[in-house]
Amino acid sequence: MVKSKTIITANQHALIRLPSEGLKIVELRSGGTISLGKFGSFDVDAILGYAFGQSFEILDRSNVKPVKSLAPGLEDGEGAEEVAEAEPETEGELSKADLTSFFSTNAENNQQIIDIGSKVQSLTNQEIDELKKSGASSNIGQQIIEKIIAGHGGFDKKTIFSQQKYLRRKQQKFLRRFTVEYIGSSQLLQYYIEKDLPRVLDLSEETLGLILNYGNVRPGGKYLLVDETGGVILYAMMERMNGEGTIVLAHENEHPNHIALRYSDYPEELINQMVKPINWLQFLEPENEKIDLEILSQEEIDALKPTKQVQYEKRLKRSQDINSVIDMVQAGNFDGFISVSTLHLPSLLPEVLPAIGGSRPIVLYSQFKELLLETQHSLSNDKRVLAPSIFETRVRPYQTIIGRLHPMMTMRGFGGYVLWGTRVLPQENITAVGRGVSKKKKEESVGVESETEKPKEEGKQEVEN
Repeated sequence: MVKSKTIITANQHALIRLPSEGLKIVELRSGGTISLGKFGSFDVDAILGYAFGQSFEILDRSNVKPVKSLAPGLEDGEGAEEVAEAEPETEGELSKADLTSFFSTNAENNQQIIDIGSKVQSLTNQEIDELKKSGASSNIGQQIIEKIIAGHGGFDKKTIFSQQKYLRRKQQKFLRRFTVEYIGSSQLLQYYIEKDLPRVLDLSEETLGLILNYGNVRPGGKYLLVDETGGVILYAMMERMNGEGTIVLAHENEHPNHIALRYSDYPEELINQMVKPINWLQFLEPENEKIDLEILSQEEIDALKPTKQVQYEKRLKRSQDINSVIDMVQAGNFDGFISVSTLHLPSLLPEVLPAIGGSRPIVLYSQFKELLLETQHSLSNDKRVLAPSIFETRVRPYQTIIGRLHPMMTMRGFGGYVLWGTRVLPQENITAVGRGVSKKKKEESVGVESETEKPKEEGKQEVEN
């Protein structure tokens, strides 16, 4: 693992979290400049050396300065004192006195607010555009927010909570701030959830954690994986295994799709060492798919033309790679099987289970519970999987403001389902030994003794007569 997980360094990818809560993945090339659209641009060299999680504010001429958070203000309920402590006051910025004056007048409820549309705001869009064009310094966004709040005719009729939310929305729109984060598996999944949810099959962060935990993914393990998320699950497993172990990636195309690994910054040698691709035809018919290549001697190789030598070396390496993976699958004894795909699992599992070692987990993910119910029903008659169970997990985000705590009204209502079971090795013709067997033997022995004593008594009576 060459890349840094704690310090922002050059020549690696990072996640940019914008004030608008948007996400962007960028490559931090030394000497380069990164554009954030309407929020401006910044020089990469200006953020190198800081810790991941640091927030910055864009100044003029693509310069940046470190700040405490994306959106300082009163949304945390601590008042304007923290804003004053976070940064020194400069001309044009929201000073402590300005922030305090904004929230000095408020209402107990929103009953006095009258909806008159855009007329409640005296500042026009043209005036806001002129302010934007007046300069690119960091205080322009603060000036716009100050004038918007000052020109709001009903701001003093809002409750303190509504005022804080209003300020928060304006900060998300006008502040020129961003946070640089390390791209872990959770951050990568967040990015795909925002940009392309179907690509990750509606997977949620908490469900991803559930898959890794139930799959017992750990350094040094050997796992069989089916990943149709473009490599998000593969990246999460590699991150958790910390460069130790093997992942056999089964796929149905000519080449596996793990495009998400381009953001991992792992060296090519490490990826080739850990990830072993195999298609389903090679998995199901290993004997027919093995490559039988004639091995040439060194003298024969030297006698070939240079182009033929290169072709031979490529064919030799390809045959060795494919044959080694097929041998690994035939040997079996994998430490677990994880499937995040749309394949028909009831027909797939009978072919996969023989390759999984005993007392190892089977973890299957699907967007739809009905597909897992069918799989669970088929496994209920299969003695090779113990207690297949379906799980669903969901974490509801909460709004936390001093004096008010309640769940967010809008959130994703799904995150997929997970079927988990344990691979076991059933034994036939097992005879249980316990108290019941010993009792049965004792009764049989008592019956034999009574039969042997009966003829003796009859003989004794005949002698007496």
